[in-house]
Order: sequence, then structure tokens, then C-alpha cells
Amino acid sequence: MVEIETFLRGAGGGFVQVEACRTPPPDLDYIEGAIRLSVDGLEIIGTEEWDYVDQLWCYIAEMVTKMRSSGYAETYFPDQPIMLSFRAVGSRVLVTAKIGEEVKRASAPSEDLLEAVKGAGMIFFRKMSELAPANSYSEAQQELSV
Repeated sequence: MVEIETFLRGAGGGFVQVEACRTPPPDLDYIEGAIRLSVDGLEIIGTEEWDYVDQLWCYIAEMVTKMRSSGYAETYFPDQPIMLSFRAVGSRVLVTAKIGEEVKRASAPSEDLLEAVKGAGMIFFRKMSELAPANSYSEAQQELSV
């Protein structure tokens, strides 16, 4: 089972689930937050790996397109040396996060991973369109809606 949640980081450093946010982020140019991605209960990335979450979601949306066409996609977090990768292996996807010397890996059914990424990404981009309407995420939304 693949679970993905997005959190925005408030001015005080706490995290709020994006669906519960009612006010715009403190800095619309640098939207801090985190994506918690778990596969079968194993957290691959979470709030400890917070970063510019809107940029990270755009990168992940692009990864979906690349993985579908070539079977492999990777990205670095916007402001940290953390690498996230997706590798198709038959009907499954190997999800890997390299965080410094630590490597976290899990394998998920391809359809489950893609549906979870698409669902969580669309929730995030719809909410950000409400909270920060001047920021445009239409390209990333298109990549997820394919």
C-alpha cells in the first residue's frame, strides 16, 4: 500500500496537512513543506526531509512522465542533497531515497504508486491554487493527469 500526504510548514516551524490549511504560506516564493511517502508502512521520505514543497511536487510530477516513457526517473530535492528515484521493475516500481549516507528503498505495484502520486499531487496543486492563486502549477497538473 502506498500512502502520500503533503504538509505545509508554518512560520513557527510546525507542519499542517495541506488539506487543513486555510491561509496562504508565509512566503509564496519559497513554500516550505514536506511530502510523506510510505510504502507498506515504511516511510521513504517525511517531514524530516522538508524543503520547498511546491517545487518538489513539480519535480515529482515530471518524474511520473519520465518513468512512464523510460522506466526510470530521479530528482534531487530543491534545496537539499536528497535524491528520490523511481525505477520500473516489471509490474512494480522500486522507490529509493538517498538521504546523505542513508538509503531507504521499497517496492510498490506500479499502478498503486502512480495512482497515489497522482491523487496526492492533484490534492496539493488544487489546494495551492486556492491558497496561492498567483502561482501557476498548470504544467505539473497536466503531467499528473495523463
